[in-house]
Amino acid sequence: GTAAFSLPRSRLRSPRNLMALVFGLRDVARREGVALIHASENSALLYASLAGRLTRTPVIWHIHSPLQPRARSERAVARVLRLVPPAHIVFTSPGTRRRTMAFPGVPWSVVTPGIDVEQCASGDARRGRDAFGIPADALVLSMFARFVPMKGQADFVGAMGRLATRYPNLYGVMCGPADKDSPYWRKLQRLVAEYDLGERLIIPGDVRPPLKDDVVAASDVVVHPSHNEPFGLAVLEAMAAGKPVVAAATYGPRLLIEDGVSGVLVEAGDVEALSSALTRLLDDPGTRTALGAAAVRVAGRHGVDEMVRRFEALWDDVLGLRRDT
Repeated sequence: GTAAFSLPRSRLRSPRNLMALVFGLRDVARREGVALIHASENSALLYASLAGRLTRTPVIWHIHSPLQPRARSERAVARVLRLVPPAHIVFTSPGTRRRTMAFPGVPWSVVTPGIDVEQCASGDARRGRDAFGIPADALVLSMFARFVPMKGQADFVGAMGRLATRYPNLYGVMCGPADKDSPYWRKLQRLVAEYDLGERLIIPGDVRPPLKDDVVAASDVVVHPSHNEPFGLAVLEAMAAGKPVVAAATYGPRLLIEDGVSGVLVEAGDVEALSSALTRLLDDPGTRTALGAAAVRVAGRHGVDEMVRRFEALWDDVLGLRRDT
């Protein structure tokens, strides 16, 4: 029952597209009587802020990844953003806030993402294995992330290659959207061939629930080797399913995982350390079970209902309302 409007975006450097988006948002805001604009992700901040100024509508910036302008076009946008600051900034994690450029005088808060804990725990392990022809007695490592160098798929493939001889029944599943014309994709294909992983490493593309939940349920360990992770929703979803997670010790995973208690943390980019951690867990089902049980308790504190409650309270505060509790 919620109205939805799509405004196609091309390049940020296109003045024509920029104006089309800003005026399109302006028209929607006026026509629909929008009281508040919530801009989610850095690419939306400029459009939302300009449309908010044109309509005198308060704007909230929701920053998931640190806002750190590097390229010339990004620095130009940052200068404009300083001229049109929002009513409030929400950061996905404390690490995201610390690494984002300063906007003096703008109030801020941290609201970590929430998940549907019950859905994450609803996967069917047998169904997940059957979907990709994985034997019932195989050991399975899985990873969920878009295919870009920062996410560390190359580390996952490298670890698989090191473990393949020791565990002849080991399978890997790397899920996520990918640009198959990119240099990174070609690099990964070369690594897969180099390690002779063949059919033991499955790359099914972007997998969504319920199949995603089934793949997690079918996994013995979920791996998240991202070199720069502000939060790590895939980590939290796996924890909710009671799976041990081995993750690179970046901002997000450190927020969620107590090393050796509710998961395992390794140095980002250290394939040998990642391989060693996976070896310890694959050799020890009891430790996998204990880590998974502790992970469930952590994930229970990050339910979607709590996230929604905090956002509703924030919206009310920005709008000058007070919610009875």
